[in-house]
Amino acid sequence: MKHNMKTNLLLLFFLTFSSLVIASCNQTGKYRPDKKITDVFKAKYPKASKIEWEQKNGYFVAEFHENGIESEAWFDSSGKWSMTESNIKYSMLPQAIRDHFEKSIYNTWKKEDIDKIERADSEPIYIIEVEKNEQETDLYYTANGKLVKSVNDLKKGEISAQIPVSSMILDQIRQKYPEAVIIDIELDKGKYEVDILDKGKAKEVVFNGNTWEATYWEVTKTEVPTVVMDAFRKSAYSKYRIDDIHYFETPTANYYHFELEQGDIDTYLSIDPNGNIIK
Repeated sequence: MKHNMKTNLLLLFFLTFSSLVIASCNQTGKYRPDKKITDVFKAKYPKASKIEWEQKNGYFVAEFHENGIESEAWFDSSGKWSMTESNIKYSMLPQAIRDHFEKSIYNTWKKEDIDKIERADSEPIYIIEVEKNEQETDLYYTANGKLVKSVNDLKKGEISAQIPVSSMILDQIRQKYPEAVIIDIELDKGKYEVDILDKGKAKEVVFNGNTWEATYWEVTKTEVPTVVMDAFRKSAYSKYRIDDIHYFETPTANYYHFELEQGDIDTYLSIDPNGNIIK
């Protein structure tokens, strides 16, 4: 009798606990975030189904399906929408992107995944992942068909992950580059590297935490002021071959950064816009 009572109590406890777990996971997978967040989500994606919630990097992330498309939407703790990544079909790409891709060297490569990245206060970016043999490449396009970035060193099985741009970083980018389109963001050793398209120029904006550290972009020799090129020709490195030139903006100084080569020797030289060698 005692054995049966103990068994019944254990069964009752198990059923009660299971009911609580099922209730807490209903439609949200692991858990349900605050109502203010789910309300914003429902308003933005009223037809969403198969919804599952989780937390990533301090954001609340909803994985869901809508109109046959699998997506992932990111919200901050206040409920503000930050980013949505959707896995779309090739036929859903803007015509301008398809026209460019089909004329590119990648048109014979196998198309793997196609993603649409929507970020708050920025134009959408489309990524076509292509594969040939063991090599994978991610092609980043704006809606007008401009190829703004290609990541061609991915090995098969690697994933180029997307993360949102924090409001503090986004506000600083908007102040400095009000017309910029956010292309991509990477987190490396505590530093955020944000790729932007600013007035047709691809730039990389670097933040140490939320503090702006530098912005740089590639320039051609013809874009370098004469006074800077004259300083290079008069320097001890004038016989070196120029590999690349980047223009840097930092909180303390702006300068042209030369990547130089002579035989097996690689070196660097920085010259400010007035022709002064600074390092």
